[in-house]
Amino acid sequence: MHGYVLSGEHETLPYEELKAILDIFKVKSKVERINRYALVEDSPVLKVIERSGDIDEGHEVIFKYKYREGESLNNFFKEFDNFLKNYNLEFKGSYAVRTLKLFKDDYTKNLNSLTIEREIGGIIKRHSNAKVNLEEPDNLFRVVIEKDFIFISKVLAFRDREYFRKNRPHLRKYFHPGCIMPKLARAMVNLARVKENDIVLDPFCGTGGFLIEAGLLGAKLIGCDIDWRMSRGTLINLEDYNLLNNVIKIKTLDAKYVKDFLRELNIDKVDAIVTDPPYGISTAKKGEVENILYELPEVIKEGGYFVFAYPKFIELNLKLENLFKIYIHKNLIRHIHVYRV
Repeated sequence: MHGYVLSGEHETLPYEELKAILDIFKVKSKVERINRYALVEDSPVLKVIERSGDIDEGHEVIFKYKYREGESLNNFFKEFDNFLKNYNLEFKGSYAVRTLKLFKDDYTKNLNSLTIEREIGGIIKRHSNAKVNLEEPDNLFRVVIEKDFIFISKVLAFRDREYFRKNRPHLRKYFHPGCIMPKLARAMVNLARVKENDIVLDPFCGTGGFLIEAGLLGAKLIGCDIDWRMSRGTLINLEDYNLLNNVIKIKTLDAKYVKDFLRELNIDKVDAIVTDPPYGISTAKKGEVENILYELPEVIKEGGYFVFAYPKFIELNLKLENLFKIYIHKNLIRHIHVYRV
């Protein structure tokens, strides 16, 4: 059994991103969600975490315990100890135990993390003879405290927080205000089920954020923007990420001519569109943008995905897989649409 720690930044998006990634890897196992912990019978954990935007950790679940509010944890410790008598707990090197409280109420808030870590650490030591290393352990065990359940898991992978921190839009070679953060861009690309060698189009490419994330996942890239500075900036940024070999074409172009653009490239339809149209424009221009959004599905292959952000809900004559509201500030809500063609 594998467990995934979902980021708490949005109520539903991390869970849907996980399901989308599992879909990409053709995982048929059912996903059970307990608040911020998602359980999957079997999955490629390292690959899932490597490409995730909003999934913090991937675990191998060792033990699951259903607790009753107000009870002492002595029974939990005793049951885990008995469980390990018939479980082959194999790992190489040192270890540490850390508690992760994903659900907090009056009961769980008062559970002493240090006591839990000391007790579970001692039980693991008795059954493994491994050395404890609290500073730089070779293996990290999590005591995940969730609603109604406590899990003991071994961490297999962490999301690369450094990548998302070091690659924020203002740190790129070409920057323009209003860009979506790379973590959300990655999640949107995943929601579009983008696979290696898929052709991904961003018709409002801006500084190239979505194309960067799609390119890093192995996709082939097409982009356009009506502003030549943006299309040039996209190429500058893609070059900085060593992604020019993934580029089919980046062009200065009004998105309403995207069909002609693809025809020039001898491409009938793309696998996915992921985009974030401009917001701070006149009412007339907004009407044009919305008309373009209605037409874009015509260039997506059957079964492909159209994922876009917009300040309001746009209803298309397609299957709406997901809709998320992302609160930017009091005057701006991004509605993340996930449509399947």
